[in-house]
Amino acid sequence: MELVQWDSSYSVKVHRYDEDHKKLFAMINTLHESMLAGKSKEKIQQIVKQLADYTKYHFSAEEAQLEKAKYPGLNAHRAEHQVFVKRVEQFQRELAIGNANISVSLSMFLNDWLANHIRQTDQRYSSYLNEHGVS
Repeated sequence: MELVQWDSSYSVKVHRYDEDHKKLFAMINTLHESMLAGKSKEKIQQIVKQLADYTKYHFSAEEAQLEKAKYPGLNAHRAEHQVFVKRVEQFQRELAIGNANISVSLSMFLNDWLANHIRQTDQRYSSYLNEHGVS
């Protein structure tokens, strides 16, 4: 059962970032399904690490493009990314010490992040980047 499903309301109209976001959706769904299936702590930790690593890669690329385009909202955007990274790192620490009861809060956090960050914060750069030749 998928936790999140991609649809056009998530599109930022920049192909590379839409593809990155789709990969994040898939990773979050894999994590959610693994938690529901009662997979091992190690498997859950591995998926969360992959998600954290891919997210850092995506954020770095997105921020570099926003900086190159001189996007005026870059600092606020970067700050949101930093909050996400710190929160995921906190989940990783909790998993590492054996706190397996974070499944619901982790799923809720990731679902809320997608809905709020992509549909609101990322949407703000969409037309700006398109106007600056990025699509």
